[in-house]
Amino acid sequence: MTDDLKQQFERLVADPPPPSTVPSESVFARVRSVRRRRTAGALTLAAAAVVAVAVATSNLTDIGSSPPVTNSPSAPVTIVTGPPTSTQATVAPTTTGTTTITNTTTQGTTTGTTQGTEKTTGTTTTGVGTTKTPPPVQPPARPIEVNVVLKPTVTGRTVAVKVTVSGTVIVPTVDGKNLPADTSFLNLSGGTNYYWGDGEQGGSDGGSAGCGGTTRKTGRETYSIETHTYTKPGTYTLRYEVRYCNAKNSAFTTTKTVKVTVK
Repeated sequence: MTDDLKQQFERLVADPPPPSTVPSESVFARVRSVRRRRTAGALTLAAAAVVAVAVATSNLTDIGSSPPVTNSPSAPVTIVTGPPTSTQATVAPTTTGTTTITNTTTQGTTTGTTQGTEKTTGTTTTGVGTTKTPPPVQPPARPIEVNVVLKPTVTGRTVAVKVTVSGTVIVPTVDGKNLPADTSFLNLSGGTNYYWGDGEQGGSDGGSAGCGGTTRKTGRETYSIETHTYTKPGTYTLRYEVRYCNAKNSAFTTTKTVKVTVK
């Protein structure tokens, strides 16, 4: 309702001032007639004002306006809300070894913040040392000894013998120097002697070689000695002797015997 319309409405319904003298009966009748007309006009104006207010309300277009309320004020209203919003912050490690974890949970009008700090400090000790590789285990030194095997072959009354010598000896020296490394095992000996058992004998001389060295040599060699013919049949004992140098800077002799039968 506008201010102008409101003022007109108030003037229509307002009562006149009371009379200063007693009016006559005709005056009272005229006043009552005027009041009845005023009352009817006031009702008409009031109805028109209500219609104007309704129209003006339905045409509200400014920002502060709102649509008419159609729901009953006494009816219950259900408000649907969504689930609480949860926000989890990213964990950022620091260079001092401290990890900070921050979780923020928001629900409705309540906001909670939880912050925890975890710190782990450890010390690792690394030993520094020198690892020495133990020297390889050397096999025990072979004893200074020579084994002799005799294998005779008899043809009639003639005997041929193969000799096999093997073992470990000290390399002999000549003029204070060791014999060459490729020297045969037989030539490492200081000489040989063999006896046929019928009074005959043979052998070899070691020459100028002497036992003055300290170098060991292990070897094996098979060779044949000269043949021998017996004058009459019988069983004879062949003895073979060979000399080598030992660790005591002296020579030792190995002896081997075998039976020979001729017809």
